[in-house]
Amino acid sequence: MPTPASPESRKTLLSQGIELVRFLAHSSHGLGVTEIAAGMGLPKSSAFRLLGVLIDLGFVQKNPTSQRYTISPEIFRFVYELAHEFGPNQRVADFMNEKAEKLNCAVYLCMLSGRSTYVISAAGPQGGTLALGSAGPVYASSAGKVIVAHLPETEWAFYEPTEADERLTPYTDLNPAHFRQTLKAALESGVAWNMRETQPLTASVAALIHEPLYPPRLAVALPISYKDIAVRDRVWLEEQARALATQIEKKLNLPAPRAAKK
Repeated sequence: MPTPASPESRKTLLSQGIELVRFLAHSSHGLGVTEIAAGMGLPKSSAFRLLGVLIDLGFVQKNPTSQRYTISPEIFRFVYELAHEFGPNQRVADFMNEKAEKLNCAVYLCMLSGRSTYVISAAGPQGGTLALGSAGPVYASSAGKVIVAHLPETEWAFYEPTEADERLTPYTDLNPAHFRQTLKAALESGVAWNMRETQPLTASVAALIHEPLYPPRLAVALPISYKDIAVRDRVWLEEQARALATQIEKKLNLPAPRAAKK
């Protein structure tokens, strides 16, 4: 009887499979198994086995003529299911679309994970599929700042920038003292700003979404073109972010819709 794989070995296979998908996603053309093995630092037999598993899952496809591997379009069905079946997105997707149209700007629902925030739902201008899943470090993210501001101050040090962190744009501030001042201001006002810190042409304001059963983890952000800051009322945008967060809180706390009986 074969020996069952240990939890550590299963974890390693899973992480290798995910990294292989990422490796293929970043390639501009199909790759052969030899190229993949070299690029991943794996034995050719291991790469071949991982590719077989990913093909079975529908994440990778093989061209039978060229014998090269690429990402399968079927993987986007998996991404679609994640985005649309995730609880918060189910409850607020239509509402976010309505608000984005009314406010004439994008609306992002963002979640904290580690030292970064991720866009888990996006609506309106700049709110297409390319925004979904985009991430930014807390120190350069309006959503990240306002979420962390509501965590105990003893935890702030984990998120503050260091000299080793990436300066994403010339406007990214890596000063830990300034970061803490920003968090204190966000805690007092209820909003935080990102002024070209992640992308040089974009600004955003974010407000925390309170969830009774979870520590601070969600925020709603309103990204706008930085050049529009001069013609948009910043106080009004802050008010809209706070109001939108409150409205989303109410929708998230509604009972989950029941599945239709067959």
